[in-house]
Amino acid sequence: MAAELQYISLEREGGLARVTINRPPANALNLELIDELAAVAQLLSDAETRVAILTSALPIFMAGADLINMVDSGWDELRDTIKRFQSAVNEWENIPGATIALINGHAAGGGCELALACNWRLMARGKPRIGLPEGPKGLLPAGGGTQRMVRLLGRSRALDLCIRGRMIDADHAARIGLVSEAVDQDELNACGDALAMELLALPQMTLRAIKRCILQGADLDLAAGLRIEEDEMAALGETEDAREGVRAFVEKRSPVFTHQ
Repeated sequence: MAAELQYISLEREGGLARVTINRPPANALNLELIDELAAVAQLLSDAETRVAILTSALPIFMAGADLINMVDSGWDELRDTIKRFQSAVNEWENIPGATIALINGHAAGGGCELALACNWRLMARGKPRIGLPEGPKGLLPAGGGTQRMVRLLGRSRALDLCIRGRMIDADHAARIGLVSEAVDQDELNACGDALAMELLALPQMTLRAIKRCILQGADLDLAAGLRIEEDEMAALGETEDAREGVRAFVEKRSPVFTHQ
């Protein structure tokens, strides 16, 4: 599959995968790029990928939909395109391992929606802006933007950002929790690598179990969420890594995880 990709490169280093989008001039979404994003997410759902870094080869993270295509012929296929992009973003959210978006430039519309599906978002300070600018254009962010924004930030901030279409800088985004951390542009890649190395060292089975608890339990009532926790913890208790982690704590040494 990786050899067939036109707009995305996928490199693997052990349990780390690096995914780079490159569709000049702005990584605007077309159907081919949407399908490639979905295909790569499926590849990253294997047992070997423990951490995936998503970034851009261009000075912009992603500009969102290719509106020129929409003006020419996109209105008739609008519902199908929405479903296709929602499915691709869902695939990214459901990658079992940890995912990190390195936002090196503007993340507008679909770019913001894709970043919201990642577990960590590190954004460069300076010129880059992030947001959902569709509202003032007569549209709405339909790639999961309204739904993930309100779950992440609450109603008031989600309404403000989505309706007004405001694009905000890294420090503002970090203050309200839209991104995990704002970093200087020249430190973005190093910070991403440092976070990836930290996550790679964690017990993989535990990381995946916590992701399932949070993602699956977020929309359930408390009792149902607690049942997920119970099931996941009971399953972890059968793993060697969980037992090694406890032994290492008691013996006051660093654990040696096998990620099994």
